[in-house]
Amino acid sequence: MTSIRPLSITFLSILFLLRSFATAEAEELGTVAEAMARPFMHHRVMFMHEPSTKAAVAWTTADELFDSHGVYWDTASRGGDLEKYAFKTNAIHSQPYTLIPKDKENKVPNNIGHSVLLEDLKPATTYYLVFVSGKYKSREFHFVTAPDDDRPFQLLFGGDSRRGPQWPEVHEDRRQVNQLMAGLLEEHPGIIALAHGADYCAKAEWTFMTDWLSDHELTTTKDGRLLPIIPARGNHDRGITFEEMFYWPKREHNYYYATDLTKGAVLLTLNTEISHAGDQRDWIAKTLKEYRSGEPRWVIAQYHVPAYGSVKEYAQGESQRQHWVPLFEEFQVDLVMEADHHSLKRTVPIYQDKENAEKGIVYIGDGGLGVPQRDPDTTRWYLQAPGMTSNGHHVHLIEFTDEMIKGTAIGLERKILDQFEIAR
Repeated sequence: MTSIRPLSITFLSILFLLRSFATAEAEELGTVAEAMARPFMHHRVMFMHEPSTKAAVAWTTADELFDSHGVYWDTASRGGDLEKYAFKTNAIHSQPYTLIPKDKENKVPNNIGHSVLLEDLKPATTYYLVFVSGKYKSREFHFVTAPDDDRPFQLLFGGDSRRGPQWPEVHEDRRQVNQLMAGLLEEHPGIIALAHGADYCAKAEWTFMTDWLSDHELTTTKDGRLLPIIPARGNHDRGITFEEMFYWPKREHNYYYATDLTKGAVLLTLNTEISHAGDQRDWIAKTLKEYRSGEPRWVIAQYHVPAYGSVKEYAQGESQRQHWVPLFEEFQVDLVMEADHHSLKRTVPIYQDKENAEKGIVYIGDGGLGVPQRDPDTTRWYLQAPGMTSNGHHVHLIEFTDEMIKGTAIGLERKILDQFEIAR
């Protein structure tokens, strides 16, 4: 069984330094102006299955400007000299992003998404890579594959990085959170990925998604390390562009899947936008049983709409509490990460809808990667001490060792908003 104890709130000693926005000047992101200024952009990495040996890498080009595309990679830096990389491929999946223009005058160029699945990678290894489209060549980036042993590691978690025309100020808020994540990645080389709890944009349309991808570039460190994404799907991500942005070859699921973070920990990503019962519930039961039948490991889950929310009506989480929570409790899930409500929360340990320090599960969230924050309902029983709730833009740094999970909610200017520990 797990137990939880809150830690006192302190401040990290290193100050939050803003980094310059890595894009050519343009009138507005996601428009003709940006595509003309940056016809080659949005370099990124995604983890979904077996992140110790597989990674999907992707980028964007504007219009049909290039007749060839490729990726070059190696386990050693080659400084961008394409002839020196040990591996290369021109077998690229390319497709235009689905466009839903507001009108003919404001039509976004026909941006093309390119991706390739890199396989047979080595665990816990730095891979250096260069993206090539026609005459354009990216800088040399790098990413690190997940370990296949039970070493300590870290994971970033957050949700709700969306903005829209009704919230123009979110642009800067989201950029600052992304810069914060880049700084954390520099300081904590053991970070495997960002588990994103969904709602990237106001709509899953290219006019919004290109804006998000441009801001996501700010999560890249100064020396070119890319932060892989483990994506969940939310209520604002129902459009086809979400699937194009997070394209995974031969995907055989409806965005609920298991990611072996290490030999000692697994992340279940669930989908609140389809039936919580039926096939998805059956998969959760089967998967949890499999992971709990072998060696002891940390089992955590992420999804969008919370079972135990902090702002919206409690009834919103009824289906999750009916179909998912009993399985979490039966198989002793160690931590659940939620989003959607635009606030910050950590519940008391919950078991059978009551506080239970011995058997209970802690639920954290509720979405602070740049979306305007709401005032939480501080009267809810599961948010009382030792739980907590507040608001403010933030990302969670989750640290895993053999003995415990340590979570820290970090706000802008590196302010620590909450800390907790979950022991075995």
